[in-house]
Amino acid sequence: MNARVRDPAQGATHPVETQAAIDPRALTLLADLSQALAVSIDVEHTLARAVTRIADCMQAEAASVFMLDAGGQFLECRACAGPVDVRGMRLSVEKGIVGRTIQSNSCQMVRDAQSDPDFAGKVDARTGFTTRSVLCTPLTTTRGPIGVLEVLNKNGGQLFEDADRDMLRLLAAPTALAISNAALVAELVEQNRIKRELKLARQMQRSLLPKRRRDHYPVLGVNRPAREISGDFYDTFELADGRIAFAIGDVSGKGLDAALLMVRTASLLRWAGKDGLPPGRWLSRINDELADTVSGGMFVCAAVGYYCPKTRHVEWANAGFPPALVRRADGSFEEYLAEGPPLAILPGMEYPAQHCDLGSDSLYFFSDGVTDVRAADGATIGLEGVRALLERHAHAAPGPRLRGLIGELRRLKLADDTTILLIEAAGGTPVDLDGEEEA
Repeated sequence: MNARVRDPAQGATHPVETQAAIDPRALTLLADLSQALAVSIDVEHTLARAVTRIADCMQAEAASVFMLDAGGQFLECRACAGPVDVRGMRLSVEKGIVGRTIQSNSCQMVRDAQSDPDFAGKVDARTGFTTRSVLCTPLTTTRGPIGVLEVLNKNGGQLFEDADRDMLRLLAAPTALAISNAALVAELVEQNRIKRELKLARQMQRSLLPKRRRDHYPVLGVNRPAREISGDFYDTFELADGRIAFAIGDVSGKGLDAALLMVRTASLLRWAGKDGLPPGRWLSRINDELADTVSGGMFVCAAVGYYCPKTRHVEWANAGFPPALVRRADGSFEEYLAEGPPLAILPGMEYPAQHCDLGSDSLYFFSDGVTDVRAADGATIGLEGVRALLERHAHAAPGPRLRGLIGELRRLKLADDTTILLIEAAGGTPVDLDGEEEA
């Protein structure tokens, strides 16, 4: 990195050779500063400590640190020492001596600030401080310049010399390193905070899933998140008349927004389903509630219904969810397409009911995470692939069957949250996949 000095008479900058004549006391000051900065992990505290020590070390009336903003268009004063507090001041990278420093990525020494054409005199006019001489050096990391270290007016009316320039460059190195380290620590703390919050969100989501049944239960479900948190959900609960209510859904999008909407939708579905409303009215009530409050183009695909263990009759309604598949005892499949739009798009929608006398057959509901799984050739398996998958595991008991289905899907390329709900009169054992999914 070249250093440059401003020659007021010619109005140009010229490279100067670095001189080795540094006051031996500077080495002690440099060691003290490096040690002080090394133990600080807070960016603001780091900068405040740095400028005070640097002003004393450089025997300057004032010192400041300007940091590049995220867009790289402005330099903001983040810390200062001296008679005037200019923290928060923003300067364009295309103007001023500070801007020239960042643009050239080189040290700037101006012995007569008032005659420099780039000198921002309006800052003095605003603060009342009189700038006579300026010494600036970039704060540089492996990512390039991140800011500027500036000192103003050497004490006693003296001018900054080459040794001062070299000293400031030396002091800039540990300052830039400390700022970079503090930023990395802050990022790590933020990542850990997000990780903890995602863990709590996952625990909250798992608490919404039905408790594992130890008896042979005719409605089983499994949920496999693609990430830490899921936009899929399912639920089962019993009504006073002996029917088993069930719900399964998939929220559009990914991340926390989808997870929060999933939690809200699952809670609303359980709340409304406890009333035993017909499936179509059940979905209509939830749709009207979500359509009034959900924004940002988000929506929910869901299916809800009831299974009667005595009659083995299933009644449900489908709001934009993938087709339900019934596997008959003879190995044939019957497909039931959705007859209503997804939830949260328009209020006042109707959802026709669908019926099936299940007998000894099996009814499957599954999110599009199942159909979107990619086979070895990279293509999604689609409904045909799902039928083949169900057929391969058809002769296993319900619990082991779901375990086998998810196990095979996991060996493929899961691209989305995956949820399967199985209704079968024979019932089965609970599903326990690595302690993560429950039925």
